[in-house]
Amino acid sequence: MTADQETPTGGLGANAAAMARSNVWTEEQLIADVEAAPPGPRVGAFFDFDGTVIDGYSLAAFARHHLRSLEVTPNSLGELLLNGLRGVTTEEDFERFTVAGMRAWAGRTEDELLELGERLFVQGIAGSLFPEAWRLVTAHLNAGHTVVLASSATRFQVEPAARALGVEHVLVSPVEIVDGVCTGRPGGPLLWRKGKAAAVRAFAEEHGIDLLQSYAYSNGDEDVPFLRTVGRARALNPGRGLVAAARHYSWPVARFRRRGSTSPVDLARTVAGIGGMLGGFATGVAVGALGGSRREAVDLGITLAGELGSAIAGVRLDVQGAEHLTTRPAVFLFNHQSQLDVLVLAKMLRGGFTAVAKKELANTPGFGLAFRLADVAFVDRADPGQARKALEPAVQRLRDGISLVIAPEGTRSATPTLGPFKKGAFHVAMQAGVPIVPIVLRNTGELMWRGATTVSPGVVQVRVLPPISTDGWTAEEIGDRVEEVHDLYLRTLSDWGGRGERPVVSEEPTAGRSAPLPAPPLDWGSAPEMNPLETAMWRAEVADPRLRANVALLELLEPAPEWERLRAAHEWASRMVPRMRQRVVEPALGIGTPRWVTVEELDLDAHVRRVRLEEPGSMRQLLDVVGEFVSAPLDRTRPLWEVLLVEGLAGGRAGYVVKTHHSTTDGLGAVQLMGKLHSRTAERDPVRPEPPVPAPGHGVSRTGLLTEQLVGTARSAPLAVLRRGVDALTGGARPWEVVASALGSARSASRTLQPPGPGSSLLAPRGGGWHLEVLEVPLADLKAGAKAGGGSLNDGFLAAMVGGFRRYHERHGAPLGTLAVGIPISLRAQDAPEGGNRFTGARFPAPLDEADPAVRIRTIREFVLSVRGDSSSSVLNDLLAPTLSWLPAPVIGAVSGRLTSANDVQISNVPGVTHPVYIAGSRITRMFPFGPLPGCAAMITLLSHEGQCCIGINVDSAAVTDPAGLVADLQAGLDEVVALGQV
Repeated sequence: MTADQETPTGGLGANAAAMARSNVWTEEQLIADVEAAPPGPRVGAFFDFDGTVIDGYSLAAFARHHLRSLEVTPNSLGELLLNGLRGVTTEEDFERFTVAGMRAWAGRTEDELLELGERLFVQGIAGSLFPEAWRLVTAHLNAGHTVVLASSATRFQVEPAARALGVEHVLVSPVEIVDGVCTGRPGGPLLWRKGKAAAVRAFAEEHGIDLLQSYAYSNGDEDVPFLRTVGRARALNPGRGLVAAARHYSWPVARFRRRGSTSPVDLARTVAGIGGMLGGFATGVAVGALGGSRREAVDLGITLAGELGSAIAGVRLDVQGAEHLTTRPAVFLFNHQSQLDVLVLAKMLRGGFTAVAKKELANTPGFGLAFRLADVAFVDRADPGQARKALEPAVQRLRDGISLVIAPEGTRSATPTLGPFKKGAFHVAMQAGVPIVPIVLRNTGELMWRGATTVSPGVVQVRVLPPISTDGWTAEEIGDRVEEVHDLYLRTLSDWGGRGERPVVSEEPTAGRSAPLPAPPLDWGSAPEMNPLETAMWRAEVADPRLRANVALLELLEPAPEWERLRAAHEWASRMVPRMRQRVVEPALGIGTPRWVTVEELDLDAHVRRVRLEEPGSMRQLLDVVGEFVSAPLDRTRPLWEVLLVEGLAGGRAGYVVKTHHSTTDGLGAVQLMGKLHSRTAERDPVRPEPPVPAPGHGVSRTGLLTEQLVGTARSAPLAVLRRGVDALTGGARPWEVVASALGSARSASRTLQPPGPGSSLLAPRGGGWHLEVLEVPLADLKAGAKAGGGSLNDGFLAAMVGGFRRYHERHGAPLGTLAVGIPISLRAQDAPEGGNRFTGARFPAPLDEADPAVRIRTIREFVLSVRGDSSSSVLNDLLAPTLSWLPAPVIGAVSGRLTSANDVQISNVPGVTHPVYIAGSRITRMFPFGPLPGCAAMITLLSHEGQCCIGINVDSAAVTDPAGLVADLQAGLDEVVALGQV
């Protein structure tokens, strides 16, 4: 990647750009985006299942079945609960949880499990299907895309839903089947986190899917790797972690109406609505009976029932084509989605009709009597002969002028998918010689889904289609007529927004077919909040300015870059790295966890500046300017970075320094970032990625943030304690081993927190002023010397620095006692997210009286190995992490100052780049890192760059009164170690 290319002229359209910037999309925007995408099977649409396509978890339906049927043992149930309480955060956790759930299937045949999956889908899981997700899947299918349900669940949970949705492909966690019988074990890698991402990539390669043009949808925090496999990721119903990731990667976020939640208000409203409906019907019948006409009484009752019931339940109608309802008598057909359909039809038709219903409703309290008074025909769906006989009186009622309302599907659909139509209603209309009026209900199943006991308030969308004459129909062609009307319903439902049909063409996606896809930003610095260590560094400097945690990287450029090109490179970098557009919001009272929030606009002039030295500028002049710039506090109300270009160096060179706060990243994270932003060539790259400007964060107040965190902590604390107890019970250790481990951690904490032994009296003064120096040594020479002494590059570097301080003490006549050396210990796992801080510290009491560099190397080697192998090396993180964010700045400052100021010097080594790199067309010839002075006398950092060790030295001016002499002594220490490899 490079930071200095031209911006391409292409871009998102106005609407797409507005949607991307707002970050929150509606269902209509999601579907419109699908319809604007290239058509054809090379575009994939990968849907997570649990929480994305359905509301909740399909495994819950299986668990309830096993509990009701007593097919799960108490031990298995206990193990499942314990695993759930422990939490699922890693692949190992998920495998343990999944295996515990699969054990309930052991010994059952594959056919049994397939049948069970189908039955549980119809009985329960189908009722939790998000209609919005169903319509989104349908939009992809209409576009000819390759739709895939990709889930960590098993095929027994997912395949029934795939069939109902018309989806051909599923990617699921495999279940081991031997000789047709389930063993209760996984049959291969589980599709969770990286496993799901790998499965998608493999599927795409096998089926020729263009992942850059493809879609992925998920709700889970663990599915970030899955979503990052495609060019069009969408976060549906996301959790807090996925919301933060979506903000970082500029993914659209959409939320669907929850299916399973029932509030007391909804329950009360539903009861009142039913009461209003029945009461209205009874009142209407009673009043109408005064006129002596039973039909008029029933019609008035239906009218009042529809009006009162809908008003109290909060249900409104949006009816298109209402003029067709005046066609009487007629057979009114409706697609049956919900029990709410009865109320909707009563409100729309108001009277003058009867209906057909299943015989079980005849004895329903309240409604049964109302149905009988309205002359409803009750049919036995299990007996087709009886059903036809029950419809015979309906023909006569139609001839008498009474319309008929009937659901041609025969029953409510298990899903929003339109079921097949039965012929009965069409025969009745033909025999009576009346027209058919199709009533298409779009979303009654969303306000009251299958199996629900409450109604959610909202607007029911209805379309009444023009009457269909039955004149000239014959019994022989009735099947064709049924299919024609069924297709009419399908077309109406699929084109509700009036967008029209779009032909599906199987072809290669091309750039001209749709707006260019915005490139994703770097996967760097995506955490939404500071971790405890970052919080400590952020707050410590408030209490004690000497603990300011600025970190910097000085690069020497040859030649000096063009200013406007360099400035434009930083605008691009701020889109590649969203952290560069984020400021810190502190919770009220200065306690809790600071949060990163994207600013509305980035004032580039406040972050990118330049100065010019009087030519020809020297390295000393450059370091003095850089030292003043680096030591100045950052503006805590802005994003935490600044850069300075220093022009005027001898030979047409320039110095370029980047300053940021240590709470943003540690040294390794900074090098990772610069390696990705710098270019490998001086030329401009016309095809560089162009991420959109990150959407700004709104509505984050300090008081609201503190309230949110207090509530979250109060809710999670009991579960956290329970989980720790579960870990202790299930860890496999004997009680005395647990106690011994706790005592060991306590002793380690005591050693870390207790006042250290006396360090260097020569370096004891502290003033807080920064003075910068640099050193260089060939990487190969230092490695060879370290190896000859029996250590690594880091061991040799530490030994050289200790040797340099030994010489410094000797020259100044100071006693050769102990030098307290702070050494960072990286906690960054191989697959850990880049950016942020993941390290702890160790203190090495280095003896200054040791003159032999080889002995120093071996001593340091033994110490470093013992610290890395000691699990208590991170005890401070484990011990203090839960409480650090709740400590006010003065307390953190006191604790941090006590710990870090006890070090005479802190020394670290960061791997750099091995190849030439450029910025704004200028080659970077050297990179010198400078760390902060958290109360210590000196901070020394090594960064390798193109075969050269670049060493940045930051000293406290009060502690090191002879910086030039110290540099000479440190160079001598390096020479000592290098000489070991030259013998």
